[in-house]
This record gives sequence, C-alpha cells and structure tokens, in this order.
Amino acid sequence: MAQITKKTNKNGTTSYLIRAFNGRTQSGKVLTKCKTVTPPAGLTPKREERWVLDEASQFEQQVRNGLLLDSEMLLDDLIDRWFEQYGNKQLKQKTLYDYKLLRPRITAAMGGLKVRDIRPAHIMAFFDNLEEAGIRQDSTYTASPALLKLLPKGKRAKVRQAAGIGEETMRGLCSGKPVSRKTAEKVSSAAGLAFSKAFTEHRKGDGKLSGNSTLHYYAFLSSVFRKGVQWGVIAENPCARAERPKASEIDVQILDEEGIARLMEALEDAPAQLSVIVQLALLTGARRGEICGLRWSDIDLDAGTISINRTVQYISGSGIVFNSPKTRKSKRCLKIGADCVELLREYRQHQIAEKLRIGSEWVRKVTLENGKQVTNDLLFTKWNGEPIDPNTVTSWFPGFLEAHNLPAVHFHSLRHSCASLLIAAHAPITTVSQRLGHSQTSTTLNFYASAIQSADAAAADALESVIHVRTRKQA
Repeated sequence: MAQITKKTNKNGTTSYLIRAFNGRTQSGKVLTKCKTVTPPAGLTPKREERWVLDEASQFEQQVRNGLLLDSEMLLDDLIDRWFEQYGNKQLKQKTLYDYKLLRPRITAAMGGLKVRDIRPAHIMAFFDNLEEAGIRQDSTYTASPALLKLLPKGKRAKVRQAAGIGEETMRGLCSGKPVSRKTAEKVSSAAGLAFSKAFTEHRKGDGKLSGNSTLHYYAFLSSVFRKGVQWGVIAENPCARAERPKASEIDVQILDEEGIARLMEALEDAPAQLSVIVQLALLTGARRGEICGLRWSDIDLDAGTISINRTVQYISGSGIVFNSPKTRKSKRCLKIGADCVELLREYRQHQIAEKLRIGSEWVRKVTLENGKQVTNDLLFTKWNGEPIDPNTVTSWFPGFLEAHNLPAVHFHSLRHSCASLLIAAHAPITTVSQRLGHSQTSTTLNFYASAIQSADAAAADALESVIHVRTRKQA
C-alpha cells in the first residue's frame, strides 16, 4: 500500500505526497517513487479522501507495472539496469563480453546525460566521434632500435621478469613481432626507457573504427533504449530516428584452385590436428569455432554427415566456453564426401594413439553449452584433452602460410574459398547459404556477389559458345 502524507501549503491549500514501493537495490536499500497531488477545490472531506486514495492506487499500479517514466534516470543507470535485468540473463557470453567492451566509450560520451534528454543528435554526434582518426585502441607496437640495444641476449631475463611477461613474448618482441600497448608499457617501464622512444606504434585502419564496429555500438545502444521504452523510462528510442551507420564494404579473400592445391600439399608438414582443422574448413565451409567445438558424436562416418551443434570461444575472464551456434540456421547437418570421411577415420586413429600416450593426464569430462558434463569426445583439443582455444588456430595459420610461400589470407578465407568453389560449380545459392549456416540467403548474396557474377559470366560465355557453334552449323 502506498504511503500518503498530507501537506498544508503556504497559500492555505492542501496537497498530498504519495510514496510507492519500487523494489530494492542489491544491497537491500528500499527504492520508492514519489508524486505530489492536489485535490480539486470544493470537495467534501470524504470525497477528498476517496480522490486521494484513487490517485494513490493508480500511481502505485503504474509504479508496479513499470509504466511510470523515470525522468531523472541517467544513461549509465539505464545501461546498468539493462545488463542486470536483460543482458546477463538473455545474451550469449561472447555477445555480453563484447557489449561490455563498448561500455566505456558510451559512458564517457553520454553516460552522465538524463535518458529523457538524449536526442538523435546526441547519438549522431557520438557516431561521428567514433569515425574520427585515432579513436581505435588496438594499435600494435614494435620495439625500437633504442630498446633493442638495451636488450641483448643474456640480459633480457631481468627486464622480462620485471615486466612480468613470458619468455615467448619477449623472444617475439626482440625479433620484431608486434605487441599490445599494455605489454609495451610494461617493457618500456622495466627497461627504464620512455615509452615514445621504446616503441613504434602501428595503427590499424589509420586509427579509425570500421563501419561494422560503429554498427555494434548502434545495436547495443538501440537495445538499451528499446528496453528503456519497454520499461517506461522513456517514451521513444532515440536511435530509431538517428541515421544508421553504414557497414564497411565486405572484403572477401579466397584461395583459387591452384592456391588450394598448394595448401593441401603443404599440410603434409603440419601437425595432424591443425591439418584436419584446415581441411574441414575447406571441405565444409564451417566457421572456426564450429569446427573446434565438434564432438565425435556429431559425426556419422557411415552416413557421411557432420552436425554443427555448438561453437567454442575464448572469453577473457571466463576461459574457453561452449555456446549454441551463432543463429538458429547455424545449427545444421553437412554432407561430406568419401575423402573427408577417410580423413576423419585416419584422424580418429591418430587421436586414440595420443590418448593412450598421454594416459591418466587426459581430461575425461568436458562441460558443454548447456552446463552438462559429458564424456570428452572432442575432435580437437589441447595436448591433454582440454578444449582447444580457436585463437590457437588463427595465430598459427599466417606463419604456416608464410613458411610455405602461400598467399597471405585469413583462416576465415577458407570458408570463403569453399563458398566460392560451390558457386563456381553452379550450386544453388540456397544450398550454399544452408551449408554456410547463414540466417538469410541475402547474407550469402552480399558476401559472394563477385563470385556469383563471375560464375554468371562463365555461364554466359558457355551459352554464347554453344549458340555460336549451332549458328555456324546452320550456316
């Protein structure tokens, strides 16, 4: 029941302060909403009492149902509530982790504004700021000659230990490999050299965020404001009237047939596990995380099928976690050929031998996406059977390509190469889309427009050739 307090104003009129319960904080503090009402003049005491009780009842109902606009709520408070009541409960761990990384820039730009005061102009100004040069925070750094002079062999251990970095990181740094700013700051401090003199910065994309990154901010903010409307905090979503950022043009790198043949030949020198992962990416078009999350129970070698039921990801602070596939259509069953079946049969024998060699150190149970522990039948693992970090694959791949004088493409290019080969073979676009696990056929069309055009041009040339032959015969 709402609390009602009668107040007599200086001008002699009477008003009532209505206080309604609005939940508790995590620390147990009671939250309330208040409203002051003034009865119409001329009411009898009983009618005034009934009028005030009606107002209190309506106000309490609005508070209870979340229909009351919170005019004083700050954007930071709304984001906190969004994470607590929606994000933490409904989103996948990776999406939640990515959104939390976006939070600091939003807080710095608009966190202190009242939600009711935020207009589309604020949103557009924020997006404009994201597109400025130097806004990116993922620059890499390479050691300068001045720093390397202080790090000759035999004298690196002291600096490495003071910086708190591993031997491999220090070895890579001294051989010219880029490191993060955090690592660079630790090393420059341990070496006693000014950061600006110790490292050279290498900005990605001229220090600008890509259009796709800006779209992630748009999606996050739009979701927060949409919930704000649903919860009665604001009347409308300001993102709905802000111009949506444009996505970056899709740059699809692929290996042609010759490049694929050379890669397959080079894989004879690769570790068995990594070789099979690469070949599955080419043969199935599956995503990196989907391949690394495969279990033997997902594979039917007699029927020649692979079921994509999960994905595995590394999340900072949580480690390696399993999740359901990216979208509903990402959960799919893929047909594989005889060569792929034979590849998997041979790999299974290799893995059995590895388990016997490792013995009791092999991890017997793994926890899957539903939190259920099952017998460890993962295809791809660390040396002791623990789930593999997909980043291990992508960090190994560029060096492998370089060592074998192969085109410098991303691991994800194998998925693109598979799709392009299917399109070149005139597979229906619906079949390609289904195999890739795209939620919509339009996604496939957008990604592989050039490959589709090339296949269409080849078909046109073939058609003209046939017609030309028939024309000559008739002549």
